[in-house]
Amino acid sequence: MEAYTKSEKLAGLFLFLALLGGITFLLLIGQGKGWFKKTQTFLVKFPQSYNLEPGAAVKMFNTEIGTVTRLRIVRIKDDNQVEVSIRVNNEYVHLIRGNSVAQVESPTILGSEFLSISPGSYAYPPIPPYGTIPSRIKKTLADYMEEFQPEESLHKARQLLANLLELSDQFKAHEAKISSILGQFDTALASVVEGRGTIGKLLMDRDLYNRLQSSVTKLEKILQNSEKVTVDVKSTAGKLPPLVDRVNENLDILRCILGDVQKASGQLPELLETADDATRTGKEVIEAIKANPLIRWTLPKTPTGEAIHVEPRSLP
Repeated sequence: MEAYTKSEKLAGLFLFLALLGGITFLLLIGQGKGWFKKTQTFLVKFPQSYNLEPGAAVKMFNTEIGTVTRLRIVRIKDDNQVEVSIRVNNEYVHLIRGNSVAQVESPTILGSEFLSISPGSYAYPPIPPYGTIPSRIKKTLADYMEEFQPEESLHKARQLLANLLELSDQFKAHEAKISSILGQFDTALASVVEGRGTIGKLLMDRDLYNRLQSSVTKLEKILQNSEKVTVDVKSTAGKLPPLVDRVNENLDILRCILGDVQKASGQLPELLETADDATRTGKEVIEAIKANPLIRWTLPKTPTGEAIHVEPRSLP
């Protein structure tokens, strides 16, 4: 076996390092481009391609989530459509659901068209691989022009100009009246500024303004006093419930006393009649005792009445 020379070894080492560097470079580019990411394929159908090309970005929330891989024309029943195949990274597949909508959008100034997909709600099932995502038709410039209807807009503009010209003619016809009205308005405004007339006095009278200011100050003081009174009433109202309870208790006691008095007043005539009978009976007993001869001699004699002499008073 022949031995390799030093130069051959150096050349082989250089080729090996170059191959290793190339592989590393490809791996880095592939990782940046997403060549090694797992993806799933979905389909989107449009009436036309809208200038969409293979390799165009697929975005969601203006963030790239995949790429367009192929466009082809397919016939569905009696209608021809463009079928767009896309690949979406696995980490975003769960966002594509039954109510997701795909639409071709154009960049603002620079760039090419891309496919935008709206995220679906979790209330809808996910779309399976190679399933069709619902799409929305993109409006072209012709569609916008048709909606704008330039002929009708031009007719409206002409009509507006005609109305303005007619209004201008009417203004010229009544120019004298308008000038007179403006003159009268200037005169009235000057009277107000000079303080003449009712409105002028109301607006320009300094004394009236001072009185109004004084009234407002008094009103503010009244409001402040009202607030203080309200606070005092609130504080007093907090003490009312215990006082009301005590009054209610005293009223209950008074009702009981009145009830007892009413009951006693019902028995009072009987007591008076009984007392009267007892008095009459006692008098009869005393008279009977006095009539007894044995007792009458023992009773003291009744003193005889004597006349009282009163001397006349001399008047001054």
